[in-house]
Amino acid sequence: MKGFYLLAGIAVMAVVGCSGCRNKSCCYNKDGAAVVETNKAKVLPADFYGTYTGTLPCADCGGIKTRLKINRDTTYELRSEYLGKKDAVFEESVVYNIVAEDVIELITPSSGYRTYYKILDGAIALSDSTGMITKGELAEYYILKKQ
Repeated sequence: MKGFYLLAGIAVMAVVGCSGCRNKSCCYNKDGAAVVETNKAKVLPADFYGTYTGTLPCADCGGIKTRLKINRDTTYELRSEYLGKKDAVFEESVVYNIVAEDVIELITPSSGYRTYYKILDGAIALSDSTGMITKGELAEYYILKKQ
């Protein structure tokens, strides 16, 4: 019975480990054995470091005036001011992660909430973990411009 659970666990790990693959060749070697892809080198444009500002949309205020400074030492400084709200300025300074060639991940220390930004030319855009950014008429409001 233990062998069944071990085999089932290995099968689940193989499926989960390959769930991000775009084709079967990256999930299996030439012998047909499952292969979990190792981390690839993550390279961001050399000039993406710096300070980005803008006002992000807010459902119950006049906007979120945002300043995000991305440092070379993999730390960031984020200041968010909720316009029209009393005592609504939040600041944090923590380490960011590079999760794709052009996507960084910020993790709020107090809550563990993850925010993703896609690196653009002279700007960064709020995105999901894969770098997908908002399209349509509100898209420009999710972009912070480099200062």
